[in-house]
Amino acid sequence: MTLIWLRPLWALALLPLALAGWRIWTRGGFGGWERVLAPAVLARLGQMGLARRDGGRLSRILPVLAAAGIAVALTGPARLTRAADGFLRGDPILLMLDLSPSVTGTPARIEDLRAAAAALLQGAEGRPVGVLVFAADAFVASAPTVDAASLESLVGVLDAQTMPLGGSRPDIALGAVRELFGAGAAIGGADLVMISDGGGAGTPAALAEARRMAEGGARLWTLALTAAPAAPEMPPADAAALARLAEAGGGGTAPAGAAPDLAARMAARQIGGLAASEHAPEVFRDLGRWLLLLALAPAALMFRRRPA
Repeated sequence: MTLIWLRPLWALALLPLALAGWRIWTRGGFGGWERVLAPAVLARLGQMGLARRDGGRLSRILPVLAAAGIAVALTGPARLTRAADGFLRGDPILLMLDLSPSVTGTPARIEDLRAAAAALLQGAEGRPVGVLVFAADAFVASAPTVDAASLESLVGVLDAQTMPLGGSRPDIALGAVRELFGAGAAIGGADLVMISDGGGAGTPAALAEARRMAEGGARLWTLALTAAPAAPEMPPADAAALARLAEAGGGGTAPAGAAPDLAARMAARQIGGLAASEHAPEVFRDLGRWLLLLALAPAALMFRRRPA
């Protein structure tokens, strides 16, 4: 069961409550009343059960425990309902695969690219997945489909002969994404994953296209192919450029070997965005009301009968 906190900032209230609880617990004595009340009054209060030395620390900390239970409830722990599937599986994933010569001409890089793409296909969790390949130009190899497993064979045959022209133009690839989804809100919520060695990723044109993606509601993620080239004339990988591109696109970056972790990050970001949307009441069941029972127990003890 996936849990998410709808109002996580309420957890900050636990910090001052913890400090208050610590001070009350370590204060000892009569909780400070001995400084303002005469000993005879304290003795009489003790006979009435209204004041106890040291042994009453638990009673004094009960309000703090009750407040802590309320704060935990207010964080809004929630679980997804069945209605969430329609929202979570409606946003597509588009794999943008770099088939420039610096990737296809380096055996380790092309193998890492295939493995990373396969991991993302396996982690799609029912979301439609499409594939776009690029070098000096870009082509849609497959429009988004819910049958992500069928794309594994396509990814497995990508090689140096796939693209007709050499070069590396991520900006053209991102422009092709806009053409694929068209104008309007169709791209909103999409996760774009560029698997590349970083060639051309740091150009102003590529960064500008990434920002347009983010403004349209999509998120651009990057997976860096960092294996050393087999031939000296091949350019080195530029993971830093991919990181800048992902930042401009509102996503994140990771090494190609961490594709499963990136899939988990995308899923978490998608759920977090849904929790902050107007659809949250439809797709999350707030469990905070049940956690109020944590506050009820110490609150009830505060009203217990005192000995006469």
